[in-house]
Amino acid sequence: MAESCTASERLSVRSAVLCSVVVLSAGLTTQLGANPARPVSSGLDLGDIPRRPVASEFPFERFFQTRRLRQFAFSADNRSLYVLKSDGRVDNIFTMDLSGQSMHQLTRFDESVAGFLVDHKGRFLIIVMDDKGDENFDLYRFDLGSGATVRLTDAGKGDTTTLCGLSPDDAFLYYAQTRNQRREAGLWQLDIRSGQARELLPGTGRTLDCDAVSRDGRYLLFGELSGFDERHLGLLDLSNGRTRTILAVPGINNVDGGFAGDQVYFLSALNSNRFRLWRYRIGGRAPVPVRLPFDNDLESLSLYADGRVAVIAYRSALAGGTAIFVDGFAVPKDFGLPPAAIMGAAFSDSDPRLGVVFTETANMPARYYLVGQGQPILLYDANHSGIDNSQLSEARSFLVSSFDGVPIPVHLFIPNGTSAAAPRPAIFLIHGGPDQHIDPLYSSAIQYLTNRGFVVVAPNVRGSTGFGRRYAALDSGDWGGGHIRDIVEVAAAVRGLDFIDAGNLFITGMSFGGFSVMSLLTQYPYTFRAAVDFFGFTELATFVDSWPSYLQQRLSLELGFDPRLDPARNRALSPLYHVDRIRIPVQIHQGANDRRVPRAQSDWLVERLRNQGRTVEYYVYADEGHGFNRFENERLAWQRLVAFFNRQLRSTQGKGLKGPMASRCHHCAVRVRSAGVLKRYL
Repeated sequence: MAESCTASERLSVRSAVLCSVVVLSAGLTTQLGANPARPVSSGLDLGDIPRRPVASEFPFERFFQTRRLRQFAFSADNRSLYVLKSDGRVDNIFTMDLSGQSMHQLTRFDESVAGFLVDHKGRFLIIVMDDKGDENFDLYRFDLGSGATVRLTDAGKGDTTTLCGLSPDDAFLYYAQTRNQRREAGLWQLDIRSGQARELLPGTGRTLDCDAVSRDGRYLLFGELSGFDERHLGLLDLSNGRTRTILAVPGINNVDGGFAGDQVYFLSALNSNRFRLWRYRIGGRAPVPVRLPFDNDLESLSLYADGRVAVIAYRSALAGGTAIFVDGFAVPKDFGLPPAAIMGAAFSDSDPRLGVVFTETANMPARYYLVGQGQPILLYDANHSGIDNSQLSEARSFLVSSFDGVPIPVHLFIPNGTSAAAPRPAIFLIHGGPDQHIDPLYSSAIQYLTNRGFVVVAPNVRGSTGFGRRYAALDSGDWGGGHIRDIVEVAAAVRGLDFIDAGNLFITGMSFGGFSVMSLLTQYPYTFRAAVDFFGFTELATFVDSWPSYLQQRLSLELGFDPRLDPARNRALSPLYHVDRIRIPVQIHQGANDRRVPRAQSDWLVERLRNQGRTVEYYVYADEGHGFNRFENERLAWQRLVAFFNRQLRSTQGKGLKGPMASRCHHCAVRVRSAGVLKRYL
């Protein structure tokens, strides 16, 4: 709904569930008609985790030497890969030969590269960057021969540019650009040689973006955004400027479009609670659904080699996986790798047999394999930390029945040596969005926290994506409501686990997760021992006002009202106005250049907390926006969090918190139910 994934929030990469699944439930009869399921177990199976020796304590830097490739693409001659990864400070572009024997840094920018595109002839890259995390992105041409960089666009302060693609001869660059403080966006064509730009489709009163350029250069596939959950899909004929609508239905998202000859493939939630694959023949009447060998909710679609290869990420009851199809959709391609561990892939646009497939689990960082030359060849192992995988924490996943019977997917990341005899304190990690999710995959931040002795609890509360449209819509008109009670119910369930130190539960959240944390502290002030807020908004009216106009309207629909026009409800739901209810220590992190959560909100929040005599620590990062782009800042932030929580740890006798409100909303007995009930929400 409200945001894209920032550097600190890249925990929501799709995955397969490689862990035991149980449900801690208080009865699962739901508003959607789910029936109570048969009990299957009385607790989580920790396997051999209790018998494993406690891992050595490693410095923060070691975990962040495990570096996933953010993006990778084949060179024009298919002899090497261009990859986007951290250079230890920010994200830059590297080249890797396909023997996997060498990798060298290609760009050395002081700002993080957000994305890139390789030209068709191997002469240059198109690079996307902003300045100090301000999210005002522009496009740059990086010459592969000389290393010279030329700025191609200048969106202006408060506006941004989105990369679409290149013409087949690399003469023209296509992009979308906002104007008037992101209140609208049009489609543009730039002559690479002359630098002349012309607007193809004006954004007057609307917001356009684009997906792809056809292989013959005739068509541009574009979208018109009407909100977070509504995107219309259209086709622009570049030869005559005419447009045609592919699919435009109120309330329906149509995303990830790509060309396959004279056909367009895309994902749409039309006539369904989940995203499905659709096909449109150019010049035809209407798109039609494409049958796949599974009926899961689809998360993303990428096409290569003019549509001959399709990489499709899909969801299961608790997480997800990736299937790769070559020359048809009958059966996913078998690459000799564990299918459940495949998390993504990219292929050559000139050779459909040549690709890179990567696998990943919670305690196995990403491994990238070259496929198409016989047996898969390990090309790159992201684990450069020197930490053996056996010393990393595993994940266990389960469902918690919330106050109204809705099942909440939860993942626990559990340190070695954890047991009933050696219970651990726990940190709840609340994701942003709210249209995001956390899956049981490797995360350097999570592994650092578990290495410091905490169990990390990651609940995907109502409003999270990846579990069907109905589940994602459960928070609409209810911000600060049901999803907050979900966290409280998960806390009650987790507190009942014998390997958890129930008197030492902590919570942190990022962006919308930060809003959730601060809302919870004002409503259920004794549920956690201490809290950390990263980039969280606390005043709804100013938050809505900071967004583009077309999203302001949609935000108001998500909230159920416009907080700028209803000051009474805004005051009731904005945590900022209820800091007098906060009873626990709080640490707050804020980017000075944050466009989505203006610094003034956090300044105001801290001032009010201090005026109330509350314990509050406040850190502002001068060269960050909404999230961390710089390693040093991220290192400081997580170390500050751990030190803060360690200072709040206390010795407890038995389970439970002290105080008159300790059991507020913790009123349901815990029983065990089947994971299958969540499927009724998919």
